[in-house]
Amino acid sequence: MKGFSISNLVCFCLLCTFAPSLASANDNLKEILRESNWDGIIGTWVDRDSQGAAIKTTYSWKLKDRVIEVVTKEAGKESVALIGVNAKTNEVFQMGVASDGSSSLGSWNFKKDGMAVLGMAYTAGDGSEGALEIRLHLDDKDSMTITIVLPQPIEIEMVRADKKNQRR
Repeated sequence: MKGFSISNLVCFCLLCTFAPSLASANDNLKEILRESNWDGIIGTWVDRDSQGAAIKTTYSWKLKDRVIEVVTKEAGKESVALIGVNAKTNEVFQMGVASDGSSSLGSWNFKKDGMAVLGMAYTAGDGSEGALEIRLHLDDKDSMTITIVLPQPIEIEMVRADKKNQRR
């Protein structure tokens, strides 16, 4: 994540706050998701095996049609990320931080065949850096498979949370 600093983030946030007219009509995240059949991601998803005791992720609109907040609870760690669109390039990006001090910055590629790829660079809480690719596949409207691409891939089956049985 070389070249990325807090001052860059502050400048970006100020630019977004004070120059909203620079954004084009093409940067509507909701439309990008709809066109690629990924608008169904909104909601709470839990791992199939523990029904959310191990992994629980909620995708919700933070700024209508523009920014999605992603909150994940996993193994005593909580993370928060924002998904948005770069108004100049129309690239869908994600930036996040976690309770252990780690942070990440990445970009999404949504495909109409139910596949999405999140490529990200991260800095762990201890300062070590790395890169990761996460592939998501919408199996149907209530289930998806997440694959963390490693030499030995990790596959996680997620299901849409049943509100009445959802663990907190």
